[in-house]
Amino acid sequence: MDIPRIAIPGLLLVGIWLAGTTGCSDSSGSGSGGSKGTTEETEAPAEEGIAVEVGRVTRGSLSALYSTSATLRADKQATVIARTQGVLKKLNVEEGDWVEEGQPLAVLDDDEQRIAFDQASATYETKRRAHERSKSLHEQGLMSDEDYETTRREAVEARHTAELTELTLSRTVIRATFAGRVLIRHLDTGASVTDGAAVYDLADLDPLYADVQVPERQVAELKPGQTVRLLTDDDVSSGEAEIERIAPAVDPSTGTVKVTLAVRRAGGLRPGSFVRLGIVTDTHTDTLLVPRSALVAEGRRWHLFRIKKNDGGQPVAELIEVTRGYEEREHVEILDDPDTERPLGQGDVIVVTGASSLSDGSNVEVMGDNAGETQELTDETVDTGVAA
Repeated sequence: MDIPRIAIPGLLLVGIWLAGTTGCSDSSGSGSGGSKGTTEETEAPAEEGIAVEVGRVTRGSLSALYSTSATLRADKQATVIARTQGVLKKLNVEEGDWVEEGQPLAVLDDDEQRIAFDQASATYETKRRAHERSKSLHEQGLMSDEDYETTRREAVEARHTAELTELTLSRTVIRATFAGRVLIRHLDTGASVTDGAAVYDLADLDPLYADVQVPERQVAELKPGQTVRLLTDDDVSSGEAEIERIAPAVDPSTGTVKVTLAVRRAGGLRPGSFVRLGIVTDTHTDTLLVPRSALVAEGRRWHLFRIKKNDGGQPVAELIEVTRGYEEREHVEILDDPDTERPLGQGDVIVVTGASSLSDGSNVEVMGDNAGETQELTDETVDTGVAA
């Protein structure tokens, strides 16, 4: 078949155009693919930080405590009773009131006692005058020794009777036998009271006392006047106490020594309150303190995590091995170790929640109220590992 001449140049032009278009397309695709690979290498996502809460290392005082427990008691506690009989006419104080020694607490009807006192007083006055007259007569020799002695004896007996009735009358006013606080009122106004009936329970509550048994080996470290930490079983009411006296003998059956503690500031404590006691045997001052929750056990060793920033400004955890000292409630003493390469210092930011999930160099994300603590970390932290 004959092909027209004019068609050949046209086909050549179409082929050249298609070849150029394909080359441009391949070049463009290759360039695009190379650019995409470079972006993936430079924009690799950073490792997500582990959520933690932080605090700071502080300095303060911490004590070594010998812990025990006891029941508080009043040093003086007694039941005030009626010493005569009668009807309870008046109550002057109520439960919880503080009273002074000798203060009138209650009054009984005293008609019977007053009449008896008046009669005895009149009799005594008569006998006294008779004895004075007999004394004059005896001195003049007008009365025998026997009669004189009789009048003297009668006057003395009458005086004793008058004094006894006066004492009985005074007992119609029931008084406090010592200064203290009224614990219980046993009777109501109008009650018939007999000799020996209980009217009030009274106790001296300042100070309260606690008797504890301390092992003999611990007593050598104690002395009167030492501070004692005191806390109720419900951790609400607290007070302060001190050692008042130490028994000189050891109980051979238990190997302990009785130590008496005086609670000078008892707060809301009462006789019979059960308390936990921490007897201070030693105190370290100006020592490093960390929260107990910051420490992680690793066999018989302990460590914690300090927060620092890496070269990229990301907060990371730095493992610090520590030596524990005294412990008290939520705080633990960290002993200074001059040989360590990364010493802990006051003000260091440490992990207090989430430490068990970390390892040395872990990325962290600080959460909670103290999230702003990491903003204060400086370049010095990155270089030396010690917070500014």
